[in-house]
Parts: sequence; C-alpha cells; structure tokens
Amino acid sequence: MEIKKLIHVTDMNNPRFQDVDQLMVLRKLGLEEVIFLSLGGIEDWDKRVEGYEVKARSLTGQGPFLSRILEAARREDPSMIAASLNRRRGMVLRGSLIKKLLRSSPVPVVLLNQEIHPSGPPEKGVFHHVIYATDWSPLSESVLKYLLNFKEVIDMLEIVNVIHKKLSVRELRSLKQRITEIRRIFLDEGIDAEAHIYAGKPHEEILLAATDYDATAIVMGTSCKSPMQGVIHRSCSYRVAEGAQIPVLFIGQQQKME
Repeated sequence: MEIKKLIHVTDMNNPRFQDVDQLMVLRKLGLEEVIFLSLGGIEDWDKRVEGYEVKARSLTGQGPFLSRILEAARREDPSMIAASLNRRRGMVLRGSLIKKLLRSSPVPVVLLNQEIHPSGPPEKGVFHHVIYATDWSPLSESVLKYLLNFKEVIDMLEIVNVIHKKLSVRELRSLKQRITEIRRIFLDEGIDAEAHIYAGKPHEEILLAATDYDATAIVMGTSCKSPMQGVIHRSCSYRVAEGAQIPVLFIGQQQKME
C-alpha cells in the first residue's frame, strides 16, 4: 500500500503550514502529490510543499464545503484526506461537518487540531507515536492491516482496548492473550508495540491513553463499541474526534485503503 495522493482541506481563515509539514513524512510511503482545498489564505503553500519534492496544486470552487471535499475526493482519487477544521466554529455546525465527512469519505480521514502544536520531533512526523484503539470488530481488524503498512513512519505503537464491564477470570485471561497476540503481529513486522487494557467509557479512555503515553496520533475505525451503544446518538469515534488534542486517523468500513 502507498499513500500517493493527499487532499488537505481547511476551513480556517488563517491556517498554519505546520500541520502539512508534519504530514510530509508520508513521502516514505510514496506521497507524490498534495492537493489543497480551502476557503482561502494558502496561496504560498504549493511552493512550500514543492520544497519537499512533492507536487502540489490548489482547487477552487463554489458551494457547500463538504460537497466540495467529497467532489474533490471523487474526482482526484486520493489515498487520504487531511482536514484542519476550525474548532472555534459552533460545536453543532462543526460536529455535523465531522460526522458527515467521516461517514461519506471514500478514503481514510486524518483530523488535525489547529489549536495544538504537534508533539514529538517535527522530522518524525505525525505518526511517530501512535495509539491504535481496537474493539475487536472486523473494522478494527481492517485498521490493523492498514497500520502494518505504516511501519516506516511509526516508531512506537500503543495497542489500547477498553473494557466497560466486569470480566470473569477466564474472560480477562482470554483478553490478555488476544491483545498479546495483536502485539506480536506488530513486533513481527518490526513495529515497536506495547499492549494496554483500559476500563471505562471508550472515548474517554482512548483520549486518556493518548495523554498517558504522550502519543502523536490516534488511529481507529469510524465506530467503536460502547456500553450505551444505541442510546448515545454520537458514536465513540465522533467523541474522540471532538475531544482529541492530537491528530486522529479514522478508517471506515467501506473506504478504499489500497
């Protein structure tokens, strides 16, 4: 798998290039071109990206921002969308945009936090130290396979599973064995990985793990099991998207990942 083409979108009036800078580590995965889509204010970014020996261009257009993003994704066939969204917008409006983007994107989406300076050495990039959140669903298995292709840019990976009920001794033993087996898969691929079991509300514990291990990014599916699934309107993934202080890469069930 290669990340050949990236669409970077932003609705910020004064976006910062630092987020794009951190994504240039994807050159190790084959990044050849970055396409910018914004509401304005990034006229010089094309030349700055070309300094990395990556092609760059900007798209213009009219209409609702989400429609423009999805149309660009359909037309340009990117490997990934990176979105720097304005966290100062009304929470309802911003939350709606995030939900619709994650639901509708044909490719994985990485959400960037404009108000937080990236952690870790800049040259290491956004995926230097990753939290991989798994709930053992088929989607989580797809995320695992996707992550294995990132071994050239991941220096450390924390596997996190959140339990939300009391387990029997047998269940806990089985869980520990399962998460150890997942860790072994990453180790065999040359990715330094550790396994962790948290207990509580999934979105809160995933965010806590990111803080505990000073991670630079979270990678997860666009849904995760919740003790109140079906009662809470917003899924775990949207809550992580809203609360994360670091970039979050979301992968959907039907998305193109090759």
